[in-house]
Amino acid sequence: MRKLYDILFSTKSIKIDTINTFTFSSGIKSPIYCDTRRLISYPKERNMIIKGIIDNINSSNIEFVIGVATGGISWGAWISEKLGVPFGYVRSSKKDYGVKNTIEGDINFNKNILLIEDVVSTGNSLGRAIKMLKDSSAKSLNAFSIFSYQFPESIDLFKELEVEFNSLLTIEGLIEYASDKIGDDIKEIQSWKNNPQEWRTQ
Repeated sequence: MRKLYDILFSTKSIKIDTINTFTFSSGIKSPIYCDTRRLISYPKERNMIIKGIIDNINSSNIEFVIGVATGGISWGAWISEKLGVPFGYVRSSKKDYGVKNTIEGDINFNKNILLIEDVVSTGNSLGRAIKMLKDSSAKSLNAFSIFSYQFPESIDLFKELEVEFNSLLTIEGLIEYASDKIGDDIKEIQSWKNNPQEWRTQ
């Protein structure tokens, strides 16, 4: 696992700044940011990530892969190609022209579907995709991400939606395997991880 966390640093996909912090789409401030979109430019490293995902899923059960727009689309397509199964994707919002789809591809909702997201924080975008698929009569769903910040609300959301969720890389794993690369900022990151919504608000 250490090699996979090393990839985040070698490709500069992990950014740490405790002074000029990062703001998530949810409004949460963070001293650490995982930018998996950088990984798509590194063929060797992204193939290691893809192999890591395939090694951590029950690939024999996967009959369809769906990516979550936009970050999960490329990863979902690569994984579906490796598994030799069809691919589709879920839009962040309904297309306002043409046939106005929210889910793209020739989807068989009776199949066992693996839903791929790149990064999960609060889980809202992945949760929205899960709800869209369930509303479209999807019966068997599993969700997987490249990186998860492991926010409690995301864990609670997926439990409420009754969908199994796993992530290849996590904030806890980053602290465990890459503490030497994080350096003196590790205490600040641990403090943020324990209470991201209230970090530095007092």
